Amino acid sequence: MEKPGGYAVHLNHIPDGNDCHLLRKIDFFLMPLLIITFMLQYVDKVILNGASQFGIIEDLDLYTVQGYTPGPDPQPVLDLQRYSIATLIFYWGCVTGLLPAAWLAQRLPIGRFLACTVIAWGVVVMLTVVVGGYHGFLVQRFFLGAVECAVAPGFSIMIALWWRRAEQPLRYALWYTSTGLGGLLGSLLIFGIGHIQGSLRSWKYQYLILGAGTAVWGIVLIFLLPQNPASAKFLKPEERLAAVERIRLEQTGIENKEFKLYQIKELLRDPVTWILLPTTFCLHFANGGISGFGSVIISSFGYSSFQSVLLTGAVGGGVFVTCIIVGITGTFFKDCRTWLVIACEACVVLGACLMWKLNWDTQRAGAIFGFIMCSCFAGGYMMILALVGANIAGHTKKTFISGLLWCAWGISNGVAPLTIKKPEAEEHYPTCFLAIIVTTAVAICGAALLRGYLMLENKRRDREYGSVDQAVAMRLGFEDKTDRENELFRYSL
Repeated sequence: MEKPGGYAVHLNHIPDGNDCHLLRKIDFFLMPLLIITFMLQYVDKVILNGASQFGIIEDLDLYTVQGYTPGPDPQPVLDLQRYSIATLIFYWGCVTGLLPAAWLAQRLPIGRFLACTVIAWGVVVMLTVVVGGYHGFLVQRFFLGAVECAVAPGFSIMIALWWRRAEQPLRYALWYTSTGLGGLLGSLLIFGIGHIQGSLRSWKYQYLILGAGTAVWGIVLIFLLPQNPASAKFLKPEERLAAVERIRLEQTGIENKEFKLYQIKELLRDPVTWILLPTTFCLHFANGGISGFGSVIISSFGYSSFQSVLLTGAVGGGVFVTCIIVGITGTFFKDCRTWLVIACEACVVLGACLMWKLNWDTQRAGAIFGFIMCSCFAGGYMMILALVGANIAGHTKKTFISGLLWCAWGISNGVAPLTIKKPEAEEHYPTCFLAIIVTTAVAICGAALLRGYLMLENKRRDREYGSVDQAVAMRLGFEDKTDRENELFRYSL
């Protein structure tokens, strides 16, 4: 029997679970590539958030004048609905491009494909400086989402290809901490670049410099990002074989370029799909309001533009800490991933309540704490990704569930900014925070329902098929069976 890449598969070989040297080699080579890439993507996402404090709203007409304040010195009352639409249309671009990107990720060498998308999004970021107005900015934002969308589901697939199910939560955590690092580093970079005094407006330097850095990194990825374990140049031939065989017992499938329509049909009939999609949508609603409007909300506390940008970086720090704690817990404590989703979402409810109900003048520290607590959604979504990587088998099925989940992410982020209503600033944005509380509560119920369903399914399989035969499981490891086809498959909780 041959495995991809032409290496003979020794079916009687049981992978050594303690092969620490190979695991360390994979970690030290691949994780920095994933972390830096996703960090840069998140930096690109927060540029608009920072640029809103450096003139982009006025320069590109991302507002309308709703009226004027009463008194001897009337000030215009701005309606930021155009800014909201510019924020959310990025995610609609993502939704449009995600399923085509998932199909391309399966059909093309995944490493080269993802590297090229990084170059493309860096170039599109730089092109923001040539946009002359609101409608042109909408077009640019839409295409930015369409080219950025491939990286997240692509990396989800790569983690499933390289790491075992028990190892995945910590690797998802390390990868997803990059959103926190991106938020923190991005805020600092935007703050620093905002002080450049030149012939261009400050926000244009932000897009030019950060976009150029992303494009250069994409070129680096062309040479470094491997296509699969069987052809990875950073491993020796015998290590490539071991890297593939160590995943075989997991029964979650290997890279397979054949598109299998029956796996798509199974995906659409699988109850797990219809639990995960609304849960993901609701979980990300907090992100949709906070990420795009973070500095706008913070400025409502009475801080200056520069201070608002810096304090927004605190959310990045919160994401970083949350992901590390959740990832370590999910790795070393068995079957606790759904519990971790619930715990993270409970923190989001607390944070939203604090921001909504505390007095922003006299209880500002508590409101800032609530703002940071809202970032705990990242830990919850990280565990959702880990659950998908561990529980969805079959390469076509895994690829497209990743695409669908990120579609739910995009739709949620594309709707949530509409709940931010600038005239509600004095009332602490009740529409936004009430929506976050309700959707987060639904996400908690979804995680509990998922745990219950998977527990019942595992018990049913134990009752009908008996315990898992490891030798038989080894033989099934390269057959690209789905989790519902394989009677030896057991779900992680």
